[in-house]
Amino acid sequence: MSQLINEILLRLAKLVAAGIVGTILYLVAVVATGAAPSFELAALCWISACVGLLLVESSPI
Repeated sequence: MSQLINEILLRLAKLVAAGIVGTILYLVAVVATGAAPSFELAALCWISACVGLLLVESSPI
């Protein structure tokens, strides 16, 4: 049972990390480039952060 709880917590931690990275990407996109803040931009930043974390996690190195 504790392995299941650890796995759930690990997946939630990855989701939180993706949210933090996505928020940083969103803020950079809005502030630095002057892009219009929208839900679509926020979703794209979150998705790109998730993909980036997956690529780092499953690195062949």
